[in-house]
Amino acid sequence: MFERYTERARRTIFVARYEAAELGAKEIDTEHLLLGLIRESHHLLRFLPALNTLAELRNDVLAATPTHEINASPDIPMANSTKRVLTYAMEEAESLGHPHIGTEHLFLGLLREPDSLAGKLCTKHGAELVKARQVMMSSDTGTVAASRITAPSMHEAEGCVIFVEANSGERVGITGLRAMDKIPREGEFVTLDDYRDRPRKFRVVEVVYHFHREPRSAPASAHQLSSITVRVLQISGHPGSVTDST
Repeated sequence: MFERYTERARRTIFVARYEAAELGAKEIDTEHLLLGLIRESHHLLRFLPALNTLAELRNDVLAATPTHEINASPDIPMANSTKRVLTYAMEEAESLGHPHIGTEHLFLGLLREPDSLAGKLCTKHGAELVKARQVMMSSDTGTVAASRITAPSMHEAEGCVIFVEANSGERVGITGLRAMDKIPREGEFVTLDDYRDRPRKFRVVEVVYHFHREPRSAPASAHQLSSITVRVLQISGHPGSVTDST
């Protein structure tokens, strides 16, 4: 059933079963699947514009979920709503032309169950199905564009931390690796100057580390950090001091 699932997506299902058992549930419902996604897919923040940290979402899920004694059954079935989410996830992957089903497709599947607990909580934090699809398609476009960058541009990025707007794929900042005392984490806030030296505030939604090894025949242990891509979403107002504890 899960042959097309990515490793993270498979772990999400496993964690969902664990969460259901810990909460004493008789079925793996959408809220348990959402808990699994929170653990396995930190980039969910890019789909939830009204959310500061994934820890907040997890707390909301737990507060709205009844708890019982641990369910020690080795076989906890999936609720019908969860089965529908998995079907929706497959449909979303196919409609986007993706060969594999990942955590982002599972999230889209949850949004197609708007009356479920998970669907309601995601909507509460600003998630919208159409916009979530657009974010995914923008990410696909950015990936294709990146693969077409010429060699000089790639060398220019080496040794840098590059800030990219998650929705548009636009580069909004760049600095040297050694110039930063601390690499921002997902959920934290950063202030970047635009090309007119006007400060803009962003929330970090994903941090991607890029490694290389020279020569290519060198062992994997010889990998060295080449650059870092930080995907961010612009926000309004001052965010205060908030970090993602996940």
